[in-house]
Formats: sequence, C-alpha cells, structure tokens
Amino acid sequence: MIDFNFKYYKTYNVTNILNQLTDLDWNEFTFRQKTFDAHSETLTIPILWDNEKTQLKYWKNYNNFKNDLDSIGDILTTKIGEGHIETAILINLPKSKKINTHTDVGTYFADRNRIHIPIITNDMCIFEVNGEKVNMKEGEIWEINNSDKPHSVINDGEADRIHLLIDWKVSKKTKTFL
Repeated sequence: MIDFNFKYYKTYNVTNILNQLTDLDWNEFTFRQKTFDAHSETLTIPILWDNEKTQLKYWKNYNNFKNDLDSIGDILTTKIGEGHIETAILINLPKSKKINTHTDVGTYFADRNRIHIPIITNDMCIFEVNGEKVNMKEGEIWEINNSDKPHSVINDGEADRIHLLIDWKVSKKTKTFL
C-alpha cells in the first residue's frame, strides 16, 4: 500500500449543494463540536451520520443531497473501488477559526477513505496532513489519509469554509491498494 497525505481526484460541480446551504440550521446539531475538542470551532450539518458509527442514519436533509451523493459515489467507485458512503456531513469552519491538530485513530478510520469536497473556501484556508499543506479549491474532490496522522485546518480568510466530508467504505471484494 502506497502511503500518502492527499490525493486529488477531479473537480465536481457543487452548484446544487451550494444552493441548499441557505436553508440549513448550522446550530441544530452540536455533537461533533461538543464531543471532539479539535472540532469545537466548527459547525456541522449531518446528512448521513451515526454518532456511534454502527449503522447508516439518514438525516432530514438527506433527500436534498441524495442526487449529488449518488453522483459522487459513482466517481469514488471509479477512483477508489466499488463501495458505499457511510458518512456524509457538511462542516463549516468559520472565518478566522481553526481545527486544531489531532489524529484520528481506530479501526473505523483504518478501513475507510476520507473524502473532502470544498463547497465554499478561500485562498487563506489551509488543510495540513502530516506536515503537507494544501489549499483545496471549490468542487475539488480530495482524499486525505487521516488515519494515525496529525492533521489540522486553519481558515485565515474573510469567509467561512464549508466542506462536504464523506467516508467511503470500499467493498472487500474490490478493495484496491494504490
């Protein structure tokens, strides 16, 4: 297995996702920011999320994003291998805020591909994994290798940064080692 910090796959048209953002209540779901210190300055909209990571839980906004998630799933099948989305959340990192350096550990992270797709971002928003820094652009599909690696994000821009985070679970029969 080849080790990496970031993999860029392609650009996706995020217009539909962007159009859905105005109707969302960013203060309704607080589990992530209250549970994980590193995410205390973020806001989260769950789309497909289970706090315990034991089952797929579809949240009230799921149908607004279903077509995009299906399309992104098709792209991930082509790039990574056949599988399914186990987590889909929107994460808002407000301007002048950061996600402190932390490491995700455990079997959940070891056998899933963590995908980030910026919906709104800026040139002063920097994602760092294991010392490598990337400024992701709107619509770009990035895989990050966050399992057992320190990572952080800083948003020094004048606008909030919103990413769609997806955890992709590859089917065992099609798992590829890149």
